[in-house]
Amino acid sequence: MSVPFLATDLDGEIVLLDVARARLFKVDAWTRQVWEACEGGTTAGVTSALRAPARRVTGTLTALADAGLVRQDRGRWLRVAVRWV
Repeated sequence: MSVPFLATDLDGEIVLLDVARARLFKVDAWTRQVWEACEGGTTAGVTSALRAPARRVTGTLTALADAGLVRQDRGRWLRVAVRWV
């Protein structure tokens, strides 16, 4: 089974490689918190868990989804599969 992204931790930030499209993403500390909170919760749940402004969380979730790093399934946010290297 192939994994769409390879990931590594670099000084508290994550660097992800989209293997299929040969694209790199650097995820800063804030975006990493949002990304890691995508464990099947709703937008409201992620916002509550992070105790952050809804607008900031929604914007970050949208950017992560546009990059293909998270997806929504029945209104719940899920991270895509990664392999840590």
